[in-house]
Amino acid sequence: METLAALGSAGGQPSRRGVREARIRAPEDASDAVREEEGRLSNPVQRRLSELAVDALVQDYLAGSSIDSLAASLGVNRTTIISHLDRRGIERRKSVRKMTDRSVLQAAKRYEAGESLSVVAARFGIDARTLAREFRRAGVPIRRRRGWSSSN
Repeated sequence: METLAALGSAGGQPSRRGVREARIRAPEDASDAVREEEGRLSNPVQRRLSELAVDALVQDYLAGSSIDSLAASLGVNRTTIISHLDRRGIERRKSVRKMTDRSVLQAAKRYEAGESLSVVAARFGIDARTLAREFRRAGVPIRRRRGWSSSN
């Protein structure tokens, strides 16, 4: 394969055009070409779901599968799943609150006793951001993270 210097200007530095041509030129090894294409964001892979696949996803959703799990299993974006459900007239489930008022109170007691937000959240099997949201709704003050100044 030619070097970039051979493609460039006479000064020994490759020209912009030479670098571009070198990138476009097909590599000697075909596996390199595949790797180059995989990372392209401007040309994403689009998957069209067959009517049978859409029928199956509707049945799975109605049986209790989440939009995110359906999207992951079919290899499509969650908005694709939502679009198919909307086209079929399927009413989407409302998001369910992860904690009860009682569990928020129990979590607040642990948090006020000194446990960290992430430790308390793990005890209740939820994400720390979910617990922080519940605390804000309940008026529980959230401590600053250790090591963070007021400007962080």
